[in-house]
Amino acid sequence: MSIRTRITASIVTLLGIALLAGCESGPQVKNEAPAPQTVAAAPKEAAKPKLPPLPKGTSVITTEEVKALVDKGPEAGNYLMFDSRPASRFHAGTIPTSLMLPSGEMEKLDKEGKAHPMLGPDKNKLLVFWCGGPTCPFSLKAGELAVKYGYTNVKIYSGGDPAWTKAELPFVSSPKFVKDDNILLLDLRSPDKFAAGHIPRALNLPAADLDKYKEENWPSFKGAPIVFYSDNQADIDKALELMRDYGLSKATYFPGGVERWQKLGNPVEAGAKPAPAKLTFVRKLNPQDITPADFNKLLNDPNVVILDVRADAERTGGSFKGALHIPFEQLATRYSEIPKDKQVIVHCATGIRSSIAYETLKAKGFTNIKVLNANVKFEGGVHKITE
Repeated sequence: MSIRTRITASIVTLLGIALLAGCESGPQVKNEAPAPQTVAAAPKEAAKPKLPPLPKGTSVITTEEVKALVDKGPEAGNYLMFDSRPASRFHAGTIPTSLMLPSGEMEKLDKEGKAHPMLGPDKNKLLVFWCGGPTCPFSLKAGELAVKYGYTNVKIYSGGDPAWTKAELPFVSSPKFVKDDNILLLDLRSPDKFAAGHIPRALNLPAADLDKYKEENWPSFKGAPIVFYSDNQADIDKALELMRDYGLSKATYFPGGVERWQKLGNPVEAGAKPAPAKLTFVRKLNPQDITPADFNKLLNDPNVVILDVRADAERTGGSFKGALHIPFEQLATRYSEIPKDKQVIVHCATGIRSSIAYETLKAKGFTNIKVLNANVKFEGGVHKITE
């Protein structure tokens, strides 16, 4: 548990005691504040979304069980774990030991009557599928197809990346992400090791200096993709805990560091490149992406259609007022309901399905589409967007 989490828990406990004391003598005050105009009203105590059923022949695996497998590794644990999300999500940050296998790739081969070769020949080996949380359909579809082709030990990590994040467990980035994407890459080793050879684009921030970097020394954009690497896992763990304390939610690490980088045939650079006192990140949006701030400005624009591709059950907590609702799975057959003479902004719960929906609509001839590539959560009709 991070330092900030422990402090917050203590404060909440103290506040709870104070509130209980106040309830004995103080008057009750009824909160009659109306729901924001841009959000469809929902019951004060909205029912939790009904989760989609597990495919027949599969079962759930918990965060604790997944962590135990990861600690053992695929060989000792005798398992294969698959990230069913789109490739871009895998590269940016996946659960350690996961293999990239988007559910769409399995569906393509299923149309040919074939199982995906990555599942392997052992039909009794434990196969674990996961994606973007309890309402994400991709791991469910992947598990269903695995059972269809005779695999007998199939589990769904339905908590997915939200549960892994909540448990304060680390994500790893791929070599492709480290090489090609817009990231802040930090080498936690000593200056002499860094100078002898480091991954190109990296800055040297020795783990011993981490305590000198306060929250204001890090990028102001909390969604900045920060990737650490080192030859000491304890240093990486320390850096990731610091990032959680500072709310930098997209921090990951590159396992294996320089040694693995070189084994993969990649070059290294020599020389010093110390990290500056103020670390910066220049955000570069994809052409189709829209920021949460710009999205909020357009919520009441009559020339904009907000397309909600979440499942029916996900909307019990609330939805954007006037949004057009077409569940992701129905988009390929119901796209004609979407007007082409207005700007369309697609959203889901995590940005995964909305990004795929963008590609689907683009292929259908839509040209004025934006994607809210962010986490969208409704509670009692009030929305919260985080990156």
